[in-house]
Amino acid sequence: MILKVEHSTLFEYEEPIYETATEVRLHPASAVGSQQCASFNLQITPPASVFDYIDYYGNRVHHFNILQSHKRVQIVATSVVETDAQPETGPFTEDEILLLDLLAESHYVRFDPAIQALAARFREIDEPCRQATEICQHINDSFRYEPGVTDVHSTSAVVMALGRGVCQDFAHIMLATCRNLGLSARYVSGYLYGGGSTPEGRDEASHAWCEVWCGAQKGWTGFDPTHKSLFVDERYIKIGTGRDYGDVPPVRGTYKGASSEKLGVSVRVSSLEHDGEAPESRQRQRA
Repeated sequence: MILKVEHSTLFEYEEPIYETATEVRLHPASAVGSQQCASFNLQITPPASVFDYIDYYGNRVHHFNILQSHKRVQIVATSVVETDAQPETGPFTEDEILLLDLLAESHYVRFDPAIQALAARFREIDEPCRQATEICQHINDSFRYEPGVTDVHSTSAVVMALGRGVCQDFAHIMLATCRNLGLSARYVSGYLYGGGSTPEGRDEASHAWCEVWCGAQKGWTGFDPTHKSLFVDERYIKIGTGRDYGDVPPVRGTYKGASSEKLGVSVRVSSLEHDGEAPESRQRQRA
């Protein structure tokens, strides 16, 4: 598929602020599996010089400073990405230190008693990919999708207690369960093109899911506990990976000033195939 992503973030302030320092992780990954980023454009208002680097997990990070006084900052990222339904074939290799890192607890991924009890249900399954599939299926069956009951700070322990949440929360639950069983697993931020709607009737433009290391023959395999399809396919666009949401937030920054901040985010994912007449998937997200 050839997909276009338009991701707009707007910060507004009642009083002028200054010395804004911002990082954004909005550049789709390229040369990963069956995904290639054909183009990427980042526009900042007020205008600012933008720099970039590659972080520890291989994600491209753009950053900028705005020193003069201002009352709004707008960040618009536009991407064109080519995805392929045909997965890569093994054998695969991965850095052993990274795999160890992705076995541990992290800020959002906790091995609380509820997670340990959940993991015990799958401990007798001895094939990693089947183990991960069963975990993904269980989360999809047992947890209710409900925006607004959690926030960007909610950990896996909070979500386990609630039994409800959104894609970010379900990804953290799956990460905690897999890691507790000795499966290296990483958080994935990105987008999901729904062609107007997903099978569950929800547009999921901005999205989060998991990848589990299933061994040298299968490598990193994508699982989506939010949707009944369970497996990641050509509709998914990966931005970046990390231990949890904290490693790959779309936008993160600080500013000097006494004013409160109002945030607005909109995402549009559309297909450029069929002369650009394909439907779009739209969503407003929490940052």
